[in-house]
Amino acid sequence: MKQINNSTMNISHLKRASVVCLFWCIAQVGSTTEEYEAGIDYKVLELKEDAEGTETLSEESEKISVIEYFSYGCIACKKLEPHISEWLVNKEDDVEFNREAVVFQKDWVPLAKAYYVAIELDVLDSVHIPMFEAIHDEKRKLEDPSNIEQLFKEKAEVDPKVFRATYNDSESIVDHILEVHETIQAMVIKNTPTVVVDGRFLVNTRTAQSRKRIFPIVDFLIKKVRTERQNISVIEAPNA
Repeated sequence: MKQINNSTMNISHLKRASVVCLFWCIAQVGSTTEEYEAGIDYKVLELKEDAEGTETLSEESEKISVIEYFSYGCIACKKLEPHISEWLVNKEDDVEFNREAVVFQKDWVPLAKAYYVAIELDVLDSVHIPMFEAIHDEKRKLEDPSNIEQLFKEKAEVDPKVFRATYNDSESIVDHILEVHETIQAMVIKNTPTVVVDGRFLVNTRTAQSRKRIFPIVDFLIKKVRTERQNISVIEAPNA
């Protein structure tokens, strides 16, 4: 009978052990990739029909849209800001992030106007966080436009005359606020902050259960949209 070399057996056992270990590691990596479920962790938007009876859809864009609907009057929006800043550091180039200021109550109107005035005057970086701090930490009454004017002067050196002219006379800002209001009605957005990915997927603290989970879910949805677009490109590509 042919004898089996012990060293050969040891090598064989080592190979088998290595293969088992490899499959175990792969399984562990797969198990740490968290999957999120529609209707639980995020909501798939069912867009309402507009006055003409057609669905309100997001505009097609080459980039994947991520929009935060917020208000300076919302303390939860202030608390989300550090998570947004952290997420933006690693945002990929095919993703476009924007904010839209919403109005759920009368005293949010001046705050929404302030946001768009800041964009128009190119001072948003200077006044964005100070707006939150003034309202929630310093308890300043920013529903009064004169107090917003003072903040813009303090934080961004905006000439009060320029502020008043932009704040009071810009029809485009008022029109945009109305457009945003129509959009959130179509999307049935009732809470802030709410983040919408690709105009189709909604995430907020109610779906995510915590602020910390919002942007991991957003990243999951971005990958989902990216994969869908890649698959469509393959299907629509002409035969070679």
